[in-house]
Amino acid sequence: MSDDVHKLHHAVQIIMRAFKIAEANVQVAHRELAFGPPEIQTMRFVAENAGCKLADLAEHLGVVPTTASSIVDRLVERGLIRRDRPETNRRAIALALTEAGADAFSRIEAEELATMQMMLDALAEDERAPFVTSISKIAASVSSQ
Repeated sequence: MSDDVHKLHHAVQIIMRAFKIAEANVQVAHRELAFGPPEIQTMRFVAENAGCKLADLAEHLGVVPTTASSIVDRLVERGLIRRDRPETNRRAIALALTEAGADAFSRIEAEELATMQMMLDALAEDERAPFVTSISKIAASVSSQ
């Protein structure tokens, strides 16, 4: 493997460690709301795809529908997601954030954006756009595999 691969691996490990430490010590909403990654990813997907079906969520999360259903059950019990029955298909279930869910998700997203700002602050102004372009290309490539 190339030296660049080793350097990237090392850098990513340092960034991941720093984010874990920051999350444990600074991320108030994450801690207060006691969300794990599956709950956050579920809320993000539902926020971006209001009215989505459970099968769509399961596919997005890369889990079986029963696992997605369990995650949704926990969020419904907490009053953060609701299951609606569309008038056009009474057998279907459409997922949506409740007002409390939208508020909780906006708090989490604000903290995540602050973390991203911290990352960009480590770069000079003229380095930021190329970095975002490169990391976006990597994310697109990884997510399509």
